[in-house]
Amino acid sequence: MFAPSRLFYSFQHRQDLGLLAAAVSVSVLFSATPFLLPTIADEFGISLGAAGWMSTAQVAGFALTAFFAGRTLRTHRRYLVIGSLAATAANLASIPVSDFALLLGIRAIAGAAGGLLVWLAWANAMHASSAMRSVASIGPLSVLIAVPILSALARNFGSDAVFLAIALVSWPPGILPATFEGFKAERTRMSPSRSNVVLVVVLGIITMAGSAVFVFSAAIGVDRLGMNPTVVALAYSANALAGLIAARRLATARLRAGWVAGVAMSVALVAFGGNDALFVVGMTAWGFFFWMATPNILHSMAGWSLAPDERIGDAQSTMALGRAAGPAIASILIAGDSFTMLGIFSVVVLVATAVVVWRVQGYRRTNAPPPGTRAATAH
Repeated sequence: MFAPSRLFYSFQHRQDLGLLAAAVSVSVLFSATPFLLPTIADEFGISLGAAGWMSTAQVAGFALTAFFAGRTLRTHRRYLVIGSLAATAANLASIPVSDFALLLGIRAIAGAAGGLLVWLAWANAMHASSAMRSVASIGPLSVLIAVPILSALARNFGSDAVFLAIALVSWPPGILPATFEGFKAERTRMSPSRSNVVLVVVLGIITMAGSAVFVFSAAIGVDRLGMNPTVVALAYSANALAGLIAARRLATARLRAGWVAGVAMSVALVAFGGNDALFVVGMTAWGFFFWMATPNILHSMAGWSLAPDERIGDAQSTMALGRAAGPAIASILIAGDSFTMLGIFSVVVLVATAVVVWRVQGYRRTNAPPPGTRAATAH
């Protein structure tokens, strides 16, 4: 119950409130999507599947920015200000739009700003495990608080109110204090670990398979199971609370494929559970297993990398690509009100990904890490 205050004071002491706010704003941006899609579909007179392209455009911008930021930029406060201003402007500009194609372009800009903000937050956090835990846990914490508000705004006031709310949480990163470690502007060589490349791809696939169901899970609960929208919003809050509990645990460099398998099981409960209770259980477990798996993989990657900030940019980029591809694939697989094919696709892909992580886990037990990495020093 004291997690929010501990997070606040830990960042306040280190003068990193701007980075905390950056992580919050991006979490709110993405947590709004499941509640925005049905509203956007109604307001623009399009199908739910077509509305999913808004999510695809948003995270496509996020992915490109996160990838190129990790390889071309040096962490600096000016980028925090630029990202904050761009995100605020794009969210405000989304309010008066009546053309869906124009909305897609604006949401891509909002996603690009989010990609810059989240890269700055995660790249800086890679230098200390305590900071990494704080950045990881602030995501589910902010979702826990934001979901009931965003759900009520979308249901009662439409998409304009949601875009305004996202804009309001996008400007604090630019005015709050933040310090940066200051990475080298140039690198003489790339990190040599091939298993890290595999894990970068794995993170993208996990996010793709999960987001394909996650962005439509509100529709699954309300339209397919006939659940009360308030109960569905509470399930999202439970997802975030479980994620917060998981993210506050200290990530270890030892890979654990079981966490990914747990994500697959949770998605299966949401997609095929068939009743309110299993839906809520699945959503709750999903938050826990995802936020156990992701920091664990990221920490393991950092240990086997010569440039952790480079790999965190790669990882955020592939995860964003996964968030973009997931809704796009879901839009194709959804047939009317049936989510069966979508659920099968997601669960099968997640199980296969868990097997890949298990194989990498075995490889790292029997092979030495690359020289010059943290893992090699501790080996």
